[in-house]
Amino acid sequence: MVANLCWPQRSALCVGVLLVLWGVADFVAGRAPLGVLHVVTGVVLGASATSMRASRPVGALMAVVFLVVFAFGVGEAGEAGQAGQVGSAMDAGAVGNAAHLLIGFASVAVAASCAWCEQRTRSTLRVP
Repeated sequence: MVANLCWPQRSALCVGVLLVLWGVADFVAGRAPLGVLHVVTGVVLGASATSMRASRPVGALMAVVFLVVFAFGVGEAGEAGQAGQVGSAMDAGAVGNAAHLLIGFASVAVAASCAWCEQRTRSTLRVP
């Protein structure tokens, strides 16, 4: 089944699996809000890999989600550091926040490459 997927779909599936694993690790570490975010988005992203038509909008949605989570996480980390408090629910630490940024950009790449692959497939089918 995985062999029949285009590379953007395989990328979405891999990122989805990694997010689910990260979510499980978050639950074990006691970070339930981030665990829920990672498991739910991982399942949605992984499930969207079954169809190129589904991967494109889900990739765009996940890009927005993770870039917003990154922005809130970094903002909350800065505020907590100034006040001498522990970061709040969306602060995943420096490495986690950087991973959120990378996942956001990877999701943009999945959405854009799905659109590119769909256009290429359509143009190949129209060859006289």
